[in-house]
Amino acid sequence: MGHFLKLILAIFAVIIAYIIYKTKNIGDTHSYKIADDGWFGSGKKGTDDERIIPFKVSVSDEAINDLKYRLRNARINYESLEECNDFSYGFNGKYLKHLANYWLNKYNWKYHEDIINSLPQFITEIEGLKIHFIHAKPREKYEVVVPLLIVHGWPGNVFEFHKIIPMLLDPVQQIGSDINVAFEVIAPSIPGFGWSGVPMKKGLSPKAAARIFNKLMVRLGFSRYLLQGGDFGSIIATNIAFYYPENIIGLHLNMVLIFNWKALLYRTVGTMVPKLVYSSKKFHQQDSTHAFFNEMLEETGYVHIQATKPDTVGAALTDSPVGLAAYILEKFSSWTNTTYRSLHDGGLTRKFTMDELLTIVSIYWFNGNIMNSLRFYKEHFKDPSRYHGFNLYINVPTGYASFPEDLIEQPEEIMRTMYNVTSYTEMKVGGHFAAFEEPKLLADDIIKFIKTIHLE
Repeated sequence: MGHFLKLILAIFAVIIAYIIYKTKNIGDTHSYKIADDGWFGSGKKGTDDERIIPFKVSVSDEAINDLKYRLRNARINYESLEECNDFSYGFNGKYLKHLANYWLNKYNWKYHEDIINSLPQFITEIEGLKIHFIHAKPREKYEVVVPLLIVHGWPGNVFEFHKIIPMLLDPVQQIGSDINVAFEVIAPSIPGFGWSGVPMKKGLSPKAAARIFNKLMVRLGFSRYLLQGGDFGSIIATNIAFYYPENIIGLHLNMVLIFNWKALLYRTVGTMVPKLVYSSKKFHQQDSTHAFFNEMLEETGYVHIQATKPDTVGAALTDSPVGLAAYILEKFSSWTNTTYRSLHDGGLTRKFTMDELLTIVSIYWFNGNIMNSLRFYKEHFKDPSRYHGFNLYINVPTGYASFPEDLIEQPEEIMRTMYNVTSYTEMKVGGHFAAFEEPKLLADDIIKFIKTIHLE
């Protein structure tokens, strides 16, 4: 047995021991409950304004001029290593200068503000927080219209959905769907992201966000609805499906984290004898598990920072638009395709336009809430109920789109240890930001999934 394999197995042993320690006092029923309510507004608990208020994004000229001033006076005076004209150490300094110049002289926020405002947006108040959401309805007549709650992750926001939403509203015309089903799309900004309010109290974890978003859907009149999510959106959607199954038609995911006992066993055995565990040939290479752990080590350093001291790095990112762009867009490079790390420009514009990427960053900048988005990690990791993932099972019908360049691909066998899988697709292309990068593929797979479940 090679030294690396021994190391992997040792790591698994440590992980399992840690899980046993952390979960030994978790009950089977009581600890799986979710509070009926919470309050994350300022001061004592009050009464929410339950009105649904139309909303338009409008960034002031003063804010735009302040951004340009900061870009004009940005200090990008460091040099990349001579042997490292790429993204292997992080964002390439030479390319960062190019990006800052483009942002200052060519990018037009008002144009993209109009794109954002082309979809109907609203504000309501839940648990003391302003909740921003897109609510778009099909214009064409369809026999069946399915309410769909689609949830973004980090470091994204609802702008990721500006290409996929029109496809879901009119799938026959937009993507050639062969069934007469469309979607009424609700895409909320996670509290502390985008135009949603900033939590003023501790505890707004993905579990709390799940409760808030279910309240939103009920307030909008949907007693049953479909879920879709990737990244943190996957965690939030999974929580909704677990705690409110009576409200859920089905759950579609494009990234999943699974750490239950059976999955850990599969991964351990799969390291040594993958053909014994996995039916798909793509997981039959032993080095696929090795690569998985290597990538986790390479790409998750940010998690420890954000899960422990988010306000420290948040202070720097809140003050510097160039620093903010580097921090966010480095993820759009390596999470889209890890091989892009070897490119001088990080491959950023191979799948996205510069304008699209800067719109994602600008939304964080103009709302001044990057720190709040980082805090979401701390709230997640300090929430003891996150260990429920080691034991829970999602009974609602679940579809999974496995994109080959995402950070984590789950084999179907591992997916079935936690979810009632009715649709599983191995995509041929695509990475972490599926709705943003490959909207048609994701929309097609949602439709494929909807065919497997009973629509009332």
